[in-house]
Amino acid sequence: MVSISPIDRKRAAKAPTLGEMYDLVRDYVKQETLDPIRGAGRWMAWAALGAVTLILGMTFLMLGLLRLVQSELFTANDGKTWIPYLIVVIVSVALVLSSKARIRKPSLHRKTGGI
Repeated sequence: MVSISPIDRKRAAKAPTLGEMYDLVRDYVKQETLDPIRGAGRWMAWAALGAVTLILGMTFLMLGLLRLVQSELFTANDGKTWIPYLIVVIVSVALVLSSKARIRKPSLHRKTGGI
């Protein structure tokens, strides 16, 4: 007859049951899948709010620039009413290109050392 050592008995007593294994795997899957998705959802919500705020601010800024150029530089009598619109379009395009040039990170993925 084979005798079981006390160390083997302790290991057998500490072995998780099937229910504990199920709970462990379920918690691990939640931790590795659902939590990052929730974090990304929060990130996306703040990004969307920031984008809407930025768009509204830039729209009002460009509208203010248009009204300033129309009232101070060009009058309705001279026949060149399209020039203020051209100026605002040029400034808007310059702001877009300037913003695009400042974007340095093409992806949200962190690059880790190694392979």
